[in-house]
Amino acid sequence: MSCGEAETPSSKKPLDHAELINMIELQLSEVDMLQSMFPGPKELILDDPTVPIDLRDFAEGRTKLLPSRLGFVLNLDVEKGHLNVSVNLPHEYPAVPPDIFVRSQTLNREAQRQLNDDLMEFLGSFQYGDLFIGPAVTWLQDNGEKFLSSNEVTVETEVVPKQTGNKDSKFVRVWVYSHHIYSKVKRKDILDLADELDLTGFCLPGKPGIICIEGLAYNTEEWWQRVRSWNWQKILIKNREVTNIEPDEDFSVHRRFTGFEELGSESDIRVKSGGFHVDMGDVYRYLEKHGSGYVFKDYFGVDGKPA
Repeated sequence: MSCGEAETPSSKKPLDHAELINMIELQLSEVDMLQSMFPGPKELILDDPTVPIDLRDFAEGRTKLLPSRLGFVLNLDVEKGHLNVSVNLPHEYPAVPPDIFVRSQTLNREAQRQLNDDLMEFLGSFQYGDLFIGPAVTWLQDNGEKFLSSNEVTVETEVVPKQTGNKDSKFVRVWVYSHHIYSKVKRKDILDLADELDLTGFCLPGKPGIICIEGLAYNTEEWWQRVRSWNWQKILIKNREVTNIEPDEDFSVHRRFTGFEELGSESDIRVKSGGFHVDMGDVYRYLEKHGSGYVFKDYFGVDGKPA
């Protein structure tokens, strides 16, 4: 869940290179501060420990290739329990808001939603350029225990209905990168979970593995939190796109995909040896067909070419 658009607001000009460097240095310093506050090996866990190093190299001019976004999970103990705080920082943060989502095994779905809504309301008073994460942690330490439920229902075991109405005010598309996706069990679970949460998109198995999910913001966050908790060598968000939706708007008009599918020969993707190597030109053509060719460079660092 984001406390605002995941892009630079339209009222502002895009950041130039010097401004982008400044934003990256600010977020690196904030993460350094958080690591000093939460030094335990299970307190602050980076999605990819190499990303801060890569961002530092970019900021200091040792590479011109913009690295992946910085993401981490903060496991926060409060008076009555434990909170899991997932944070993903756009490259432009703090000129744009971060993506923050809080969950707990002792929160039912409604309490979890209310906690996240109240946190977003608190952060909504911040100005672009303010550092968000430190104040968010302090707010959770002061207020988190109010939301912790004493019942036995957990987010993991609770039956989660599809949220198909648009009480949610944002439509989100998430582009996920995994070191590899081979397991038949994971591949089936990815498909089943997308159906459960009314998400569209695709999964491309192999090495690397690529997933796109799109739908209402809360459902995409629920999907990501559950999938990232599985055993992965490496999995991270490469890009996250947010669109505001009106209360009575049919959010399905923002979908680029009609369902959720695993890509392969049935999707006109030529599969090579072993079933896990595909023609990248076909992948680019598939993305272009769905108005998403630009993400090929986000994944592979080069512009795509048709097969």
